[in-house]
Amino acid sequence: MGTKNVYNFDIERIREGEFPTLKGLTYVDHVGTTLYARSQLEAFHQDLLNNVYGNPHSRSQSSRLTTDTIDQIRYRVLQFFNASTEEYSVIFTSGCTEALKLIAETFTFHDATTSEDTSQASDVGASFVYLLDNHTSVQGMRELVCDKVSGIYCLDEGELDQEIPHHLNQIHMSQSTDQNKPESNHDNQKPFVAKPNQSQTNDQTEKSSVDHTAILPTADISSLGEKHHVSSECHERQTKDQSKRQCNLFAYPAQSNFSGKKYPLSWIDRVQQGDMGFQSKLPGKWYVVLDAASYVSTCKLDLKQYKPDFVTLSFYKIFGFPTGLGALLVRADAAPLLHKRYFGGGTVAVSDARERFHVLKPTLADSFEDGTLPFLDLIALRHGLDAVHRIGGDMEKVSRHSFTVAKFFHDHLLQLCHGNGSPVARVYCQGFEDIHTQGAIVNFNILRDNGEFVGFAEVDKMAQLQDVHLRTGCFCNIGACQKYLHLTSKQIRENFQAGHVCGDDQDMIDGHPTGSVRISFGYMSTYGDAVQCLRFITEYFLEGAAIPEFPVPKSTIVTNANPVLPTVTKSSQTLHDPVISPKILLPREEKDLRKEEEVLEKCSDASRFLTKICLYPVKSCAAFQVSEWDVGPRGLLYDREWMIVSESGVTLGQKREPKLCLLQPSIDRLSNTLTLSFPETQSITMSLTAVDSNSVDYEGRLCTNKVCGDRVNTVDCGDKVADWLSEALGRPGTRLLRLKQEDARTGRLKDAATQATSDTARLSLANESQFLLISRESVKSLQKKMAEQDDPGQEKIGQCQGHSDTDNLLLRFRGNLVIGGGSGFEEEDWTQVKIGNNVLISQGRCSRCQMVCMDQQTGERSREPLHTLSMWRGKKVPFGVYMRQLSPITDSCSVMTLHVGDQVVPQTDS
Repeated sequence: MGTKNVYNFDIERIREGEFPTLKGLTYVDHVGTTLYARSQLEAFHQDLLNNVYGNPHSRSQSSRLTTDTIDQIRYRVLQFFNASTEEYSVIFTSGCTEALKLIAETFTFHDATTSEDTSQASDVGASFVYLLDNHTSVQGMRELVCDKVSGIYCLDEGELDQEIPHHLNQIHMSQSTDQNKPESNHDNQKPFVAKPNQSQTNDQTEKSSVDHTAILPTADISSLGEKHHVSSECHERQTKDQSKRQCNLFAYPAQSNFSGKKYPLSWIDRVQQGDMGFQSKLPGKWYVVLDAASYVSTCKLDLKQYKPDFVTLSFYKIFGFPTGLGALLVRADAAPLLHKRYFGGGTVAVSDARERFHVLKPTLADSFEDGTLPFLDLIALRHGLDAVHRIGGDMEKVSRHSFTVAKFFHDHLLQLCHGNGSPVARVYCQGFEDIHTQGAIVNFNILRDNGEFVGFAEVDKMAQLQDVHLRTGCFCNIGACQKYLHLTSKQIRENFQAGHVCGDDQDMIDGHPTGSVRISFGYMSTYGDAVQCLRFITEYFLEGAAIPEFPVPKSTIVTNANPVLPTVTKSSQTLHDPVISPKILLPREEKDLRKEEEVLEKCSDASRFLTKICLYPVKSCAAFQVSEWDVGPRGLLYDREWMIVSESGVTLGQKREPKLCLLQPSIDRLSNTLTLSFPETQSITMSLTAVDSNSVDYEGRLCTNKVCGDRVNTVDCGDKVADWLSEALGRPGTRLLRLKQEDARTGRLKDAATQATSDTARLSLANESQFLLISRESVKSLQKKMAEQDDPGQEKIGQCQGHSDTDNLLLRFRGNLVIGGGSGFEEEDWTQVKIGNNVLISQGRCSRCQMVCMDQQTGERSREPLHTLSMWRGKKVPFGVYMRQLSPITDSCSVMTLHVGDQVVPQTDS
């Protein structure tokens, strides 16, 4: 199959106009979500501008338009999957996960056609079986069905055609399995094991090798009270001569979201017919749940050829927008097995408030879609479907194109070797020889030349530095992680006890990876994306060998060159009454510079002093350096009290907007004002009282935002400063918010000495602590290390021992308190420190990210110092220590002040 026949060269031409946000970055997390096109959004917006869409539960013309439009969208969805309304119904959900949950909540595991006594069902009860390589959303189904079935089985692919053995590796759920349950729930609880069929013999021996087969204990369904049955017959199926009472479920993904492996769609019919080996001792009718979320993002699912009973998916994985919208596709003859109890919104035909009487609407969708549908998001689906077809072609063309790009990356990655011949990566897949067995996903871990793994967190940090957007971890698929990384159930629990949880950056435990790196491609991906990923890997992780070239087929253009800082574009808008200032970046007062130089001269190995005080009034903007400053209840007074957000309300930081480092805030406490300055832009000054969220006459809009996962309450500072920021940054819709004084956010860091969390350490908009302390001697040690590793032709940052270069590097770490004297990195062993009359408690080391690579004076990004730090200081890249006040300040009378020149007296456990 020649490349010229499968690679969509039109994407090279279309991409710049349709996906302008990709300029300067490499996006390779399309399984997480693909990207939306410009024309897609424009069409949707024009649709909303041209039409009035009312609530579909009303009867007005606008409401009818909505209802009719949604009906047409249902047809479009079924058409997209080559299905008819006679065979399938579409239930809109919030996503694939809700669709799977809905099945687990409503599926009835017993057929009402039999008149036999179902109280004996536990002897030959129903089963729920799922593939090991499944999303956690499928695993979660077992918790909802465990009281309705006699056996829950987790099988690997190779075990599906085998008879389930009498003796199984059992996952003991009786003790501490659910950490959210009170301990009393586990008292005297014994695991329930599904009873074998009478035809099973007792002389079967346990396998000596590792067996992924697992039977999960469930409650005996004979102990259940009310039994819920469907009102019509299940459809006829060819089954073996076994009990017809129970209905069983088998769930598997069409494509692994971990490795991209495509599992045979032919399994659907085989399971429905009862022809798989594992079904031989599990009698009853079988129904198939197909998790298609990963598969349909780049592949065509033909429901005329393959007929699963239930299909779950999320639309944003196909065309990027809207998010939070998915679907459950239900086959007509499986629909009677879904028994819904809750009703709400427009799902009932009639109900009685005084008596327990209600009748659901007759159609499946109308009876299952509780409440008002997100009808505007549903309207956006049409434009998403149009965009994929218009830009990518049909899904078969999308599949071939994305597979071709993934194969290019995969094949070159496999060929990469260190100078000693050892491979650079361990890839978790069975090869890219057949598009029918492999999707556009490449999963791997990086290896050093000695064979040791590079943690995925380290890879992720380097990727972010190069603006490569990939994904790391286990991808909500612990079964695949167990399979490919050879993690046992015992290791999973031991890793949890060691502090590792899903989504953290604890990537290595005892030299073994806890996750991996995933790169996935979509319909707008190019060879250039693959090349950039390969260049990134070789630049940072290839050892002892020259970086190879990665030639691409002719007629393609390698895109996504190294990111370039965008230039500031000015709009024609004129601000009203700006405060004119000739200053661009406010210089430090001359007396402050002299003071710092005097203090530096006093510093020695035995004498430590405070040499700099920096506060950052606006989060992620430039430092405001002072010679003395008061300490408030959240740290330095006014430190990180303001934040800038985008038009959508998302907090802007230097990772998203590098120009923020050029935005210089300054506070004049005599005039009680905050001034913002930006290069080649008139300054703007605001009264601190006027933007005080506690002011009686302040009419700012209240907002809720998030900082490091914490919800914070803020107040909008008004249109005038918003217009100024939008013009200065070249980002329309930018807003300035101020933290409300009564916001009660507190830190979660543990004190270094006691390993206890202080519930009195109130935080501003700072990420994790009240203060960040940086040692000048540690910065000099880093400079020396960078000089030792200097490679001719690479950038040179702070390699001169002069104060100016040291300050350039020092400012990148954005500390509040900079000390001189002592020895490098000794601050990491301190438990507390006294600075002048102020006592601060250490809360451990600060782990660094790619933000330290931003030159705070120019806004230019580089690979240092993160590159040197990561190799020298370890995977968490520590530099600087977090601090909090010993005693919280509770009123305005208790004023503490820090001064440049204050003596620093540390204390350690020893």
